[in-house]
Amino acid sequence: MDSEMLTSSEVEEQIPSGAVVEEGQEDDEVRSSGGEQTDGTTAHASEQPAIPLRDIGNQATWKLSTWKPGFGVHALLSESTDSYWQSDAPQPHHIDIHFAKRVEIAKIMMYLDYRRDESYTPSKIAVYAGSGYHDLHEVLSLGLEEPVGWIDISLAHAGKDGFLKAFLVRLSVLQNHQTGKDTHIRGIKILSPDRQANDIDDDGLPFNSIEFLAHSTIR
Repeated sequence: MDSEMLTSSEVEEQIPSGAVVEEGQEDDEVRSSGGEQTDGTTAHASEQPAIPLRDIGNQATWKLSTWKPGFGVHALLSESTDSYWQSDAPQPHHIDIHFAKRVEIAKIMMYLDYRRDESYTPSKIAVYAGSGYHDLHEVLSLGLEEPVGWIDISLAHAGKDGFLKAFLVRLSVLQNHQTGKDTHIRGIKILSPDRQANDIDDDGLPFNSIEFLAHSTIR
């Protein structure tokens, strides 16, 4: 199926509040060894300030290039990594994440599982960003080797203060392992600096380690 979009009111019961399908949806049923960016740095490399992070995926409209019935946005954003998005067309495959206002993004976390998905597992991905489709530009590309778990994609290099600022983010799957055609992605988190939490709770522990983030959920 082509181009699925989600909005929060329609998927409240199945996925975290905020992600929404806007039109023409069927009922659909969502995290890593690191990779290496094309500039030679690991996906975990980061020079961002120590600010607590929060998942802002519930503020976005999500759109998939294609999806198999039952394996669309609901499955991608489910809190269970037993469910997954499955594409249904030739590569490349896209996930578009559109915000109503410009947001700061520290990193993207993506759950992949080569042990379960094998040839459906991405081996090369790219991240694009812009104010809209007319000015999307590549932020980074990343190679992955049999990943299992949460992939931590740092965007520290994308802005002067260590954060990507954009209205629209596109995650593209360019290649799969074993020359597979369709892809599986079992979860995505879009992590933004939580400046309010940093200001209010100076004595608290910053919630920005990979271990903590891997167990976080949207409330």
